[in-house]
Amino acid sequence: MPMNTIYKYILLYTFFSFIAYAFFTVLDDWYEKSIYAQKEILIAEARSLYAQQENTRKWNSMYGGVYVKPLNGEKPNPYLKYPTLKVNDELTLIKINPAWMSRQLAELSSTQNYTFRITGLNPINPKNVPTDFERRAISKFKNKNIKEYYELNNSGSLNYMGALPMEKSCLECHSKQNYKIGEVTGGISISLNSNQYTSIIDDISNKLIIAKIFILLFLSVIVVLIRKQFKYNEKLSTVVREKTTELVSTKKLLQTILDADKSFVLVSDDKEIIFANKTILDFAGFSSLDDFKKKHKHISDKFEYVDNEDFLKPINNGIPWIEYLIKEQYNRELKVLVKKGKEKIYFKPHAKKINIDESILHLITFDNITHEYHTIQKLEKQALTDPLTKLFNRRKLDDVLTKEMDLSFQTKSPLSLIFLDIDYFKVINDTLGHDVGDIVLIELANIITKTTRQGDFISRWGGEEFMIALQSTDYISASKLAEKLRLKVESYEFIDASKITISLGVTELKNNESKEDFTKRVDEALYEAKHSGRNKVVIK
Repeated sequence: MPMNTIYKYILLYTFFSFIAYAFFTVLDDWYEKSIYAQKEILIAEARSLYAQQENTRKWNSMYGGVYVKPLNGEKPNPYLKYPTLKVNDELTLIKINPAWMSRQLAELSSTQNYTFRITGLNPINPKNVPTDFERRAISKFKNKNIKEYYELNNSGSLNYMGALPMEKSCLECHSKQNYKIGEVTGGISISLNSNQYTSIIDDISNKLIIAKIFILLFLSVIVVLIRKQFKYNEKLSTVVREKTTELVSTKKLLQTILDADKSFVLVSDDKEIIFANKTILDFAGFSSLDDFKKKHKHISDKFEYVDNEDFLKPINNGIPWIEYLIKEQYNRELKVLVKKGKEKIYFKPHAKKINIDESILHLITFDNITHEYHTIQKLEKQALTDPLTKLFNRRKLDDVLTKEMDLSFQTKSPLSLIFLDIDYFKVINDTLGHDVGDIVLIELANIITKTTRQGDFISRWGGEEFMIALQSTDYISASKLAEKLRLKVESYEFIDASKITISLGVTELKNNESKEDFTKRVDEALYEAKHSGRNKVVIK
């Protein structure tokens, strides 16, 4: 066999090996990203469940425990201060502290797909003795100073545990165990058994295997066909003719393979697109790559601007987007937003350098992650929203207040806070019940929302307390708004609760003041309003 023919066959097998490797790399990357996305959804669900239980515990702790009617001969907790409350000769209530309430909720909430429990290294109740996983989690909390730990086994079961730092209220039962406030000795353990997760992972694995088998079979058929073509051309063509035919066949082959992929795939040098599969052209509304190039310099023309460093733009920190993608794709969760009509579609890009005929090209893929993106956004929003009033919670306010203060310092514009509290709210809960108390909170949130401006930030600070951040507003205007709120609440007929009043504290941000001092001063103003007669506004 002539040497030039041997070289052609070596080149053929090397080239197709490279193509197979390139596409296998793309498939493996898609597989890893898909598994990661599903795992993140499962972990986000566990975090949300943990946050629900933690908020319930904080509510109980905020009231120093709650008294309830004992059921089925329940005995009071001997470690609690004032463990019982005698209502009359026939009824004595027992105090339920956060730990006891969590344990009871765990027994009520257990299902086939979700269970949780509270545990610690030295539990008073033997039922709370930690499992091996929980011991590992607590060890991580103590040794690595982390707040959460999880393990996902091969069966799809997620074991998640969030840390519970020791609080002052906890020492009521654990005073003899020499714990310190802030020390982590336990947590809330959550177990999720997701059959759906396992099913999705199996489906993704099966698709990966089928795709790889298809590519191997397809490339094998192409290799056989090209070998036959080589033999035919050896009799009819010169070396130059053979080389030309090979290049033409290679281009058609690459285009055929790219068109068979359901993801967006393109090959580009530093300036323009060389190959683009049919999927991306159909999405962009063009019949050919040449038609696309007539209207667009590159695919980056279709990128929508998002004020977020994780979203790709044509130029990112002074670096062209392909170069930036190759540099940062393993360090950051880069994304691309593209609009099709009114629909917003999110993609996860990935790029790989390839060398062909001494030229450096880029194989770029775009995976549609719209569903996963919206799911994560929804979970994040739920974590920052008060479920009762639908206002943002204290955690969100803390983040917003930091940004608002920075903006105020930069623009020299005033920033004010209103801190309000319902007068005698405990009486409403104790006499009319917590359901009526919840209705009062919801109606008050509606009054605040309708009275304030659209740009004002309202949050439920906790319990019956609400805080309003007012950008570009001095304390005089803020106090007028506070008085307006006070009068509206005073005149409002609340369902089942008749008339209620509120006390309000008002303050304005001082130059270069810390957030702690800012919020402390408005808290002091509210305290003064509460302890000097209530139903009034105090400026401090």
